[in-house]
Amino acid sequence: MHRVAAIRARLAGLSDSGAVAVCATLLFVLSAWPLVLVEVPPLQDLPNHVATSHIIAHPDIYPEYVFNGFCKSNSLLALWLYLLGGLGLWPAARAFTALVLAMAAVALPTFQLRFAGRRSLYAGATFAWPLVHGFFVSMGMLNFSFAWALSLLLLVVIDRQREHPSWRRGLLVTLLAGLVWYAHPFPLMVVVGLVGLHVLQAGPGLRTRARLGLVMLLPLLPLAGLALLSAQQHLVKAPTRTQTGPWAVYYPPWESVVHLWLDASGALTRWGSVTLLPALLLVYFAWRQRRVPRRFFSSLAMAGLALAYFAVPATLSNWCYLNSRFVPFLWAGAIVRLPERLPRAVSAGLMAAALFFSVVLGVDYVRLDHDRAAFAAGTAAVPMRATLLPLLFKHRQTSDFTASLTHAWSDYVVARNTSAPLAFAVERSYPITYRDFPPPSLIPPALDQLAEKWGTPAQVCQRLRPGPRQADEDCKEQWRRRWAIFWREAEPRFSHLLTWAMPPEARPMIPPSYRAIFIAGALEIYARSPIPPGLPDLRPALMPDAGHVL
Repeated sequence: MHRVAAIRARLAGLSDSGAVAVCATLLFVLSAWPLVLVEVPPLQDLPNHVATSHIIAHPDIYPEYVFNGFCKSNSLLALWLYLLGGLGLWPAARAFTALVLAMAAVALPTFQLRFAGRRSLYAGATFAWPLVHGFFVSMGMLNFSFAWALSLLLLVVIDRQREHPSWRRGLLVTLLAGLVWYAHPFPLMVVVGLVGLHVLQAGPGLRTRARLGLVMLLPLLPLAGLALLSAQQHLVKAPTRTQTGPWAVYYPPWESVVHLWLDASGALTRWGSVTLLPALLLVYFAWRQRRVPRRFFSSLAMAGLALAYFAVPATLSNWCYLNSRFVPFLWAGAIVRLPERLPRAVSAGLMAAALFFSVVLGVDYVRLDHDRAAFAAGTAAVPMRATLLPLLFKHRQTSDFTASLTHAWSDYVVARNTSAPLAFAVERSYPITYRDFPPPSLIPPALDQLAEKWGTPAQVCQRLRPGPRQADEDCKEQWRRRWAIFWREAEPRFSHLLTWAMPPEARPMIPPSYRAIFIAGALEIYARSPIPPGLPDLRPALMPDAGHVL
């Protein structure tokens, strides 16, 4: 007890900046230490961004893509990899991941100190750790994660500008808003909305609102226009671009409620579900303090964020997890409503949960890295500059909340300069786009989801939900027709085929011109005849009755 009292006394004696530094250091260490265990952070979309940077650096090898330049939003990671990629793309990607985690670890306690005060700083830190290695970090959406964390610091600077206006601070607001926009436009638009609502809710008198608008909103307006332009570039398709799926997708309301937790938690497997504890406790404590006024996160602002979360589609024109991007702001707004002191049992439970999550995160990093290594085991069997077609019948092995193997093919792109048919290249807002768009079935996400959705006749029947039993044969016919059309377009284009977790039923659908040259567990690699010299034909070992591929 005396030791606990002594620690509390020392923490109380720290300056504000010292207290923020302590919280930031702890939050960073808890989230970032697993990076030392692996060469490649097992973040779902990160390998695709690395492959994109490899393509940008080798335009002579990839003439089928057009580089769109770095002077655009959502380009921070691409620029980082371009500048530091000479030291190795994977180390550069790991360093950027550490930078994103550090930005969140600093931003959250700084934000808490400014808008909730020093007394609730440590209480806020016990709830903030799930947001540091949050959902968007685990998904590999590092541009958005960086922009969201920086947007919290932007709100802090805007609030200081409100309190002590100056042209220098206004310029700083514009510069920070520009960096947020460069990383990702979405957090900037949320900041503009929160500040605009605060201006409208300001004290009585049009003059007061006009002064606040001039001081707080004017420095944001140029970048707000750029953010709208960025959204327009993504949502409005080029004349040659066709939509491969529904333009807008909504979750049922009950699923959206569950995603309020999942879209904040950075857990990779079910062992990380301990983040549910701070999520439930945060709702309880924040609701009890819902009437406490907080700048930019008033009750009306929180209601607006919640309404936007349920009203905005989950996917809009290939902009995935769109409504989910409001969740970190909702969580941050709830944290600043925490009481100054938490019950001792609650604090102890949250700190224990944070330590447990940190350990699990390290274990999961290693576990998912083993999955990636198994996927990349056939790298040496693929010739340099081969046109490689990846078909993933399963997008995960041991991960639960992310599809960690979705872009594991990037190892072959970086190591062997293979083709990259699943690279992010379908939108004008991406760093690269196709020079000439391939057939619809070969454009992501159709190609990315083909094997998983159409792997076996049973999967097709389950999706189509036939009524009478005789409809099963109709499903099989559709399955055969779909694969026949696909191979008619794909076979002439790809010299090599990579399959992962292919079920025995799907193997006979592979054209006879492809012959197996590498088998290791769930990984199978095929070469189109003639087989390169020195490589045996392993196809006889892959008969349909050889058992399920594990």
